[in-house]
Amino acid sequence: MGLLDRPAFKPLWASARRRVELNGLSLDGTPLILKGLTNEESDAIAGLLGVRRPSPGAPLRVSLTALDRTLRSSAVGQGLLEVLSMLGGPIVDRRAAKTSREAERADRWASHRAHPAVENDNRLAGWLDLVATTGFDRRLSGGDAAAVDAALDVLAMLKSDTYYRLPVLAAEVVRDSHGLDRGRPVGTLVVHALSWLCGEPFPQDAADLRRVWADAGVACDDLSCDVLVLNLPGFATEPLRLTLRQVMSWQPPEMARTVAFACENPAVVAAASDHLGEASPPLVCVDGMPSTAALMVLDRLSEHGHIIRYHGDFDWSGLTIAAVIARKLPAATPWRYGARDYESAIAAGLGTVELAGRPSRSPWDVQLSGAMEVAGLAIYEEQVLSELLVDLERGTPRGN
Repeated sequence: MGLLDRPAFKPLWASARRRVELNGLSLDGTPLILKGLTNEESDAIAGLLGVRRPSPGAPLRVSLTALDRTLRSSAVGQGLLEVLSMLGGPIVDRRAAKTSREAERADRWASHRAHPAVENDNRLAGWLDLVATTGFDRRLSGGDAAAVDAALDVLAMLKSDTYYRLPVLAAEVVRDSHGLDRGRPVGTLVVHALSWLCGEPFPQDAADLRRVWADAGVACDDLSCDVLVLNLPGFATEPLRLTLRQVMSWQPPEMARTVAFACENPAVVAAASDHLGEASPPLVCVDGMPSTAALMVLDRLSEHGHIIRYHGDFDWSGLTIAAVIARKLPAATPWRYGARDYESAIAAGLGTVELAGRPSRSPWDVQLSGAMEVAGLAIYEEQVLSELLVDLERGTPRGN
């Protein structure tokens, strides 16, 4: 190319290549504005174009169509696109490439939206829109469509009546027993979807992550995940901590209309064991936010005819836990856990600790949270043990 590959022409060729690649290889449009040129560069480019060199420091305007005509009529005898190709390699039509990528991405997301998981729960269409809009998948996996498809495959497997161990689920769906681990793209997408479906923020630590999986019926560890029970059919008549592995192999007998009780705190189980022993009806302690093991026990009791009655602390976290119970076990009903029960405890002078945290709503009694906001005091299960023990002794709950 002779003189055209001189260093003084580099700003011209670089700007011209950038413009035509972004402009669909078209020479039309406004002139290039070359700024910051040295005197040598200004002289060379102005000389090529046959125009007057701008004053020192002033920009040089270059029409691509004029440059193309100049090159064709010169000894070079070829147009601008050919010159740019010979000097710097093939020119990429970035506009066409972008259009093609966008079309491919649109087809890919249309395919995601037709996934069986979305057909089973159309709320996932909204989650997919969020991921596509924010580019969350690109940040995780470089936009690998397989990661989103795998996440949808996992979501399609999660059903309210089925429980999994995380590595087993990962091996079955992702073909990698660690494919759903924390920090892995597919696992992160699944947890993001589960959190979004529940209206909860993405978990910030390992404990929150395990809870999200547990709420979906997936145990990160079936030995460390456990539940405290008393007099559970099929087990010894004493307080026991059963691992998820033990629970997964357990089936209760059919016992239609038999009441099984559930509580939030271990102190209730201890008191029932001390005062009633073998005479206590089945009692399951969720021990805070219910584990997969606790939910599985309650779910199976419900499936086999037991009526589930639940009691928890009258504080905001207690109502949050109750909401999880109600969502995961729609057949569960409250046990002395309504506004009248709370107000009775307040009237008896049991409220000594101020409520703290973010207000929650009861899944069963719309008046409960209002009564708690008015009184502003927490009532814990340990403070109403005597009433709970009366119900356990009778085998049926009284009041809410």
